[in-house]
Amino acid sequence: MATVFVLANQKGGVGKTTSTYNLGVALADIGQRVLLLDLDPQGGLTYCAGFEPEELGKTIYHSLIRNTNPREVLISNDYGVDLLPANIDLSIAEFQLINAPARERRVTKIVNEFRDEYDFILIDSQPSLGLLTMNSLAAADQVIIPVSCEYLSVRGTHALLTLIAKVKGTLNSQLTIAGILPTMFDSRTLHGRAILKLLETEFPNIHLFPHTVARSIRFAESAAERVPVFEAKIQVPGALAYRELARDLVKNK
Repeated sequence: MATVFVLANQKGGVGKTTSTYNLGVALADIGQRVLLLDLDPQGGLTYCAGFEPEELGKTIYHSLIRNTNPREVLISNDYGVDLLPANIDLSIAEFQLINAPARERRVTKIVNEFRDEYDFILIDSQPSLGLLTMNSLAAADQVIIPVSCEYLSVRGTHALLTLIAKVKGTLNSQLTIAGILPTMFDSRTLHGRAILKLLETEFPNIHLFPHTVARSIRFAESAAERVPVFEAKIQVPGALAYRELARDLVKNK
């Protein structure tokens, strides 16, 4: 049965989509069955996985709003992961869900359709604290919080923790925080090193993953080429963090 992780942070630009995709591929590379859910209307995860979001006839929006069987939406890529894709249609889903029955559990229903068929399900949530993010938290077993090594990213994490606590109290009592994943770390800067220390002191009760993702232009290049960062001709130091994290998640499953 799948363990469901949501990668969440209300702040954009923290490497959330990059982490979701490359962690998913890293898990698939060690023999795990992986399903990715794109819950961001920007469709970044869908694009990284090799698909043009606006050219897709059906997306996760159709399953959420129009009750389309999610198996009709499911697609696979060349790197061993399956995907429930998204595009800009998802941007109006929150408005359409406001008065819908069981509005906070629409993603849970979709996830439960696939739990027995995968080892890991990874959800890329949108950079907000809205209804779609609440849905993803309600559907998940654990939360991974990517935090870029800059002060504003750390500051925004507090609001996410408040939402997680509310979801745990009302919708998903089993939800836990797997840990904080430091991203975009630059060891050459005093600020970057200071933020790593701040994460330890600011969130003492939350596990800080030791697999720090170093800043590298290769991440942007691989996203533009729609391939995992592991495909880069030059070894990317930050990419090793996803390999190590994948091994840890399997070991602790």
